[in-house]
Amino acid sequence: MAQHVFCGRCGAVLDTPWARCRSCDAATSAMNPYARRKSRWVAATLAIVPGVGHMYLGEWRKGAFFLLSAGGLEFLGFDLDLTVIGDLLGVPMGIGGLGMWAFSIWDAYRIARDRDRVSPAT
Repeated sequence: MAQHVFCGRCGAVLDTPWARCRSCDAATSAMNPYARRKSRWVAATLAIVPGVGHMYLGEWRKGAFFLLSAGGLEFLGFDLDLTVIGDLLGVPMGIGGLGMWAFSIWDAYRIARDRDRVSPAT
């Protein structure tokens, strides 16, 4: 059974896990056989601060997204909790921020784990 590896930037099928993409010419550290492997546990631990685990893995855009979205939801949710409409908007926004935080931890762990599976044996 053949295992397909996809480009992280454009989604095209790659010839080998460490090949440069023919469509967008992307080469990430996950596709580089000589790149240093990143620990999935360190990524999950760093993701206690939303987005930092992704930044450790080199996913800067995704890390910034998690940092801004989870932080923004928590900040706005807490700010709205101090007003009359806090029960309607503030509490759900706070719960959404906690959900984004939990997903950030799981996603950083998953990305590091999947990169370990794709990397060629050394």
